[in-house]
Amino acid sequence: MKKTFLIFLLGFFFTFPAMAQNRDQQARAIADQLRCPVCRGIPIAESPSELAQNMMKQVREQLDEGKSEEEILNYFVERYGEWILLKPKPKGINLTLWVFPALLLGFGIIFLFFAVRRWSK
Repeated sequence: MKKTFLIFLLGFFFTFPAMAQNRDQQARAIADQLRCPVCRGIPIAESPSELAQNMMKQVREQLDEGKSEEEILNYFVERYGEWILLKPKPKGINLTLWVFPALLLGFGIIFLFFAVRRWSK
């Protein structure tokens, strides 16, 4: 009985730091996708603001509750709006923001092709 308990205890102490480190990596990955409402240009994981630190705490708490990355991101989107995401999902009006640069580049290349062709004649 003592031997089994000792093995269990040793296993717990060796796996617990790995689990905590994995949770921190998950929290960091999620936090890198969320914009700081105060700083606006940086993720909450890098922001020194108190609000960003509270948001990081919420991310960790939700991970501890067993919520998935998508559930946590949806929580923040519902609370702050889609602008909280550093990379908005390509749907609806945001799809325009994803497609427009590619279309502009394509039209620019076509324009240059015909302009160079006309100038060379």
